Amino acid sequence: MKHKKTSILFLLFLAVSFALTGCGQNFDASRYVQACLDANTHGEFNDYAEITKISVEDARKQYDNLLDQEIAAFDEYNLSNEKKEKFRTLFEKMYKSFKYEVGEATKKKDGSYSVPVTTYKMLAFQNLAEDMTTFIMDYYQDAIAAGKSPSENEAFEVATDFMYDYITKNIDNPEYEEAVTTTVTVAKTDNNSNIYTLTNDELNNLLNTMFDFENIR
Repeated sequence: MKHKKTSILFLLFLAVSFALTGCGQNFDASRYVQACLDANTHGEFNDYAEITKISVEDARKQYDNLLDQEIAAFDEYNLSNEKKEKFRTLFEKMYKSFKYEVGEATKKKDGSYSVPVTTYKMLAFQNLAEDMTTFIMDYYQDAIAAGKSPSENEAFEVATDFMYDYITKNIDNPEYEEAVTTTVTVAKTDNNSNIYTLTNDELNNLLNTMFDFENIR
């Protein structure tokens, strides 16, 4: 059970991110960062599509494909399609609950932009790892006391139900830590280009300030 429990916990934190580029003579770095975050977390694609010159449908497909990849990772655990769809909806709801505020960009001498982003860490997981371990231990002890010997798959089914209910409760009534401001850099892809980008590393660093990843370690 230990290997599977560890794996499934880390599935929850696959950052949703796709190629991020914006262009134009009158480039607005703050608007661009806002659009990137909105597309990657809140599922709002209109501004992102306009800035990056792709269709809203293509932006949505990228987002959906990444969610599909996350859910596909559940296949080895033999979860029902219904349960996988429940987790997919839960992931979307969690991302939509992320809170952030994009500040005014500052253009630097090298032509890149510094953009401050204020984030509020959502406590979606809190004591999940510890509470799940206790829950599983109690589950096995109760089963043994009743003369039963649950299989690993049966235990995993119960564990994922516990995880789903635990996270749902925290997302339905979210708590947030105090604001933290992080400055990201938006720069041209090369000196001769008029295309700007926010790297996936910068985006993922921002996303990691929006939820309590450390609480499942």
